[in-house]
Amino acid sequence: MLAGFPARNALRKVLLVDLPRTEYQDALRSQQAIIERKLLRGGPDTLLLLEHPPTITLGKRGLDSHVLMPRDQLKARGVAFYNVDRGGGATYHGPGQLVGYPIFDLTNPRRRIRDYVSMLEETIIRTLANFGVSGFRQDGKVGVWTDTHDKIASIGIRIRRGITSHGFSLNVDLEIDPQELIISCDMPDARMVSLNQISETPVSLELVKEAIARELSGVFDVWLERSSLEMATA
Repeated sequence: MLAGFPARNALRKVLLVDLPRTEYQDALRSQQAIIERKLLRGGPDTLLLLEHPPTITLGKRGLDSHVLMPRDQLKARGVAFYNVDRGGGATYHGPGQLVGYPIFDLTNPRRRIRDYVSMLEETIIRTLANFGVSGFRQDGKVGVWTDTHDKIASIGIRIRRGITSHGFSLNVDLEIDPQELIISCDMPDARMVSLNQISETPVSLELVKEAIARELSGVFDVWLERSSLEMATA
């Protein structure tokens, strides 16, 4: 279980919900419930951390041609498929990948969308540094890279009345190679890599969760407080 993560002089509390492996649609419903709570009653921002079973999502800019298998073959392989309302193209989620869904109010404090995305990228870059891996941005390409064509983290978000949903995925130790299933993020030359492929010492998903929570706390200057999903949606 994750502990609380304070940032020095942080004034805002963010609820940290650490979930077990969760079906994509269940996580989407949880995000929507938190958004409705915030729109109706306000309350703290929330960060969901979890894994998904094998799943492909196709964002608003995605092309069907970027999904490399027919839907029936995906189903036979145990891979779910969803069209989703976030930005970006085709993305794979699955075991060995840490997914973060921040449900944050960008109007308090007021932030531009590009600044918010940059802060998520910075959180991931700092997290990778904990494990001796150098991540970086590339101009015109959202996400975090470890080499020119090697992408380790993807970001796709939606904003509704100033509140974010969807978020980021960081490959820790993927069990399935996404290149078998999709052209990732509309980039035919991109190769999805995992942290444990390039780090000197293998790390667990739990250690990466702790690092991502700690670094997000610092980047966003917030206090992360452990919470149940029930408390976050109440």
